[in-house]
Amino acid sequence: MKILDLTGEWQFRLSKDSLQKKSERKKLTRWMKAKVPGTVHTDLMSLDLIPDPHYRMNENDVQWVDVCTWEYKIVFTLNKEWLKYRLIELVAEGLDTFTTVKVNGRPIAETDNMFVEHRFNVRNFLKKGRNTITILFHSPTVRVNELENQNGRLLVANEPARVYARKAQYSFGWDWGPKLTTSGIWRRIYLEGRDSIRLNDPYIKTISINSEHAVLECYSAIEGKVDKSYKLNVILSGDDRIIESTVMLENSYGSVRIDVPQPRLWWPNGYGEPYLYHALFQLVDKENNVIDKYETRFGIRTVALLQEKDETGESFIFEINGNKIFSKGANWIPADNFIPRIPDERYEKLLKLAADAEMNTIRVWGGGIYEEKIFYDLCDRLGLMVWQDFMFACGEYPEENRFVDNVRREAEYVVKQLRNHPSIVIWCGNNECEYLFCNENSGRQPDDMKGAGLFRDVIREVCEEHDETRPYWRSSPYGAGHPNDESNGNHHQWEVWSNWKTYLNYSDTTARFVTEFGFQAPPHQKTFDSVTVKEDRHFQSQVLEHHNKQIEGTERLYRFQAAHYTIENEYEEFIYRGQLLQAEALKYAVEYWRSRKFHTAGSIFWQLNDCWQVSSWSVIDSDLRPKAAYYYSKRFFAPVLASIHHSDGKYIFRITNDRLSPVAGTIVVDLLTVRGGKKQLFKKQLSVDANVSVVVLEMDSSDVPVSDPAAEYIRIRFKTKDEVIAENRYFFVTPKHFVYPAGKVKLKISRDGHKTYSIELTAPVFVKDVQLDIDDGTTIFSDNFFDIDAGERRVIQFSSNRSLRRVKDMLSVRWLR
Repeated sequence: MKILDLTGEWQFRLSKDSLQKKSERKKLTRWMKAKVPGTVHTDLMSLDLIPDPHYRMNENDVQWVDVCTWEYKIVFTLNKEWLKYRLIELVAEGLDTFTTVKVNGRPIAETDNMFVEHRFNVRNFLKKGRNTITILFHSPTVRVNELENQNGRLLVANEPARVYARKAQYSFGWDWGPKLTTSGIWRRIYLEGRDSIRLNDPYIKTISINSEHAVLECYSAIEGKVDKSYKLNVILSGDDRIIESTVMLENSYGSVRIDVPQPRLWWPNGYGEPYLYHALFQLVDKENNVIDKYETRFGIRTVALLQEKDETGESFIFEINGNKIFSKGANWIPADNFIPRIPDERYEKLLKLAADAEMNTIRVWGGGIYEEKIFYDLCDRLGLMVWQDFMFACGEYPEENRFVDNVRREAEYVVKQLRNHPSIVIWCGNNECEYLFCNENSGRQPDDMKGAGLFRDVIREVCEEHDETRPYWRSSPYGAGHPNDESNGNHHQWEVWSNWKTYLNYSDTTARFVTEFGFQAPPHQKTFDSVTVKEDRHFQSQVLEHHNKQIEGTERLYRFQAAHYTIENEYEEFIYRGQLLQAEALKYAVEYWRSRKFHTAGSIFWQLNDCWQVSSWSVIDSDLRPKAAYYYSKRFFAPVLASIHHSDGKYIFRITNDRLSPVAGTIVVDLLTVRGGKKQLFKKQLSVDANVSVVVLEMDSSDVPVSDPAAEYIRIRFKTKDEVIAENRYFFVTPKHFVYPAGKVKLKISRDGHKTYSIELTAPVFVKDVQLDIDDGTTIFSDNFFDIDAGERRVIQFSSNRSLRRVKDMLSVRWLR
């Protein structure tokens, strides 16, 4: 086998068919330099032919790009050795989206799906010497509108015609992202020459696990005519052992069963090591030559979705290796509007931040893309369970045979590509399609929806045929009755925020698994600074309103901040308080749902990340600066949580233990004042069983001797002799009514190592939500946006390449006053 990599420098131009008479864009019809993988937008930007669409309101000025047809070409040379191969394929791992592909001027194929790999036999189209491949990218906007006109308008949120394209739906615009409808060769492209058969979609399936051994089935399809003298060799390695098995090929596939003694299992983050083995598949001919090979990492684990009847409905609980798991995490959207320019380091930083915040679940949302391989490799390595949507979102979808066949091929390709990743624990048909359809008219049923058969039948059948190891779920949300029923299935909670309800209403939701809920906040000041000018920097400017894509999103920022905090129109202070509001909202929700463990078994907030500079629901902004809610999540997702709720005249104190072993310590409940007064209300040693949430104390409101609710609060600590395992605070009034005494936070900064620093903070009075920042906001602290009780000390660590003097000069501190 031989590979000719075609990524790198190409040429592109505007198709003359897109040129209007006397158009100022005539110069774009000449051949210009392009980069592959890439997009039309990024190629135009690199030549300064369009402005950065993320800057200010430039998005509006580039809407002409996606209504045009663009042409890409590459010229390359083949020697006679290449033409000796029996089969030469042009392999395009990602073409976005509607294309005509030509080799040496002769059409060879048309494509209409950006999510799948395309393979074209071009042996008879190539020649010795100079060859040209041309790819015509037809306007996605024009094409979907043509298809809608032919087949009819469907019930769809946002851009209605978008559902006719098997293309990332968010590129047509969403309530957190701009409309930048891309085209281009967005993944690798190459020529592959070979004479013989090859391995196709090798698969490692865990059949069973017990304390002594695991049984695996290692399988691969074989593409090409099988010679019975060929054999499939599988070598597994890990835990300082190598296990090898071989089978002679008789059909168009090979399969061996392998017993792994005392296996090391793959566990979600916080439950154990996410151990990965290595597998090598070899296709060997009768002379023992390896004619094809495939390598992958894999994990040994089992996954089940427990749906058992109980007194309030039916459970929805993930079980990994026989243990119930409370899913804690966030939704993932594409990390840029222009996927090819996302560096691996961006994936690494975002997912490492998620794991560091004690998350164990990432949901890949159905309006984006099936993510890059590095995404799933990182989730495997970090123990992040992946809820994997198929790429359909918020609408009905076509039912024409050609579209259904396209979807079936896509689903088969995706399942075969991703099924070896232990991190993926569920396949989900779509995002909010049935939910939207049934909400529009309460008399409708999910099966009345156009496209229902795709999710009820087609994709389910593909998953069941090609992957028996994971559950399939029709949609998110979905369940018996209304798709968003709280008594069973999974739930999206958008009454809060989107329907203008305050976050205190989260405790009205008793859903079995919450897959979406969220609260908006602005990004870091420096993130907005990078796409604005000085006069834009207030939240009722046209530019900052443009950088909030939800209808009346800015109005909600003001309405909810006014409900809980005093409104500060000063730019930085509005950002600070907006981020605190988001953090408190998510904290309230997660702590309540974790207290219901396993009546509620998942809390996945919307959303982890952003694709551009925007006020949105993310907890990490597009420039990778964590918001306050990110640091709060490190505390409310901690394996051991102490929480306080007030209900029906009682204070209820709970310890939630996600560990798979008991945790012992002393519970101490104090009534504190902002100036250092303390009255102990309760103290007791106890042990909390593994994997439970228990009430450790109930107190009548009348038994808490509060004299000034605006200057006092309750603190619960669960501690041992050496450490505080968990702590939390309960405030009697909302932050805008709390009395913040005058006082100064004292800082002592020391250098602990070559790049590591510590900050010791003390205050004579209570200070709330202390924010540390070093100039540009990119420094990641061990904790941030934290409280300091009067007279107590906090020590925070961070890393920096800067000198101690420079750190001291650049460090800023803010707290609520």
